[in-house]
Amino acid sequence: MQIHQIINSIFQSNTYILTNDKYCWIIDIGDTDKVYDYIDDKYNVKSIFITHSHFDHIYGLNNLIERFPDCTIYISESGKDGLFDDKRNFSLYHEQPITFKGGEIRVVKDRDIIRLSENIEMECIATPGHDTSCMTYRCGNYLFTGDSYIPNEKPVTKLKGGNKVDYQNSLQRILGIIDSDTIVCPGHGKLLPSILKISIRPVN
Repeated sequence: MQIHQIINSIFQSNTYILTNDKYCWIIDIGDTDKVYDYIDDKYNVKSIFITHSHFDHIYGLNNLIERFPDCTIYISESGKDGLFDDKRNFSLYHEQPITFKGGEIRVVKDRDIIRLSENIEMECIATPGHDTSCMTYRCGNYLFTGDSYIPNEKPVTKLKGGNKVDYQNSLQRILGIIDSDTIVCPGHGKLLPSILKISIRPVN
């Protein structure tokens, strides 16, 4: 499995594409034109993992589901609510109201394990604080933290749904699972060049 980063046009949020043979999995979805350019006709999108339901991490969702209607969306319970509420996902305040038009949603909880393929799994880790909907996802030695942890950036907890105490607890949890070979994939910010085209270690 390989990973590819896309920097989106709105707030420079990150989308990550995990590819394996003819399938791919996506972490957050912004500029779908960039996603389509990358996957071309080589990959079929199997599922999308949403780190939280703020609009800069979901604004491409309707477009993607229209093209890949069998794609499964994994998101927290609070995040699911945010998909259908343009006030809660803040898109209304940016003059780009977004409400989800429908598709297969599977609510994930803390410590859920989603099997992507025979030997690759995605672990779901609840990390509220930036927003109640925040989930961090771990796949092999890759950690997709969304806005729950952006290295060298001051956290944002003042928006509705944010909580400073929860954020600190979640941050300590995230830092506690980072080891020497963990590659942190945040919701915003540049990544080390080594993140590109590195094989994810299979589950034992």
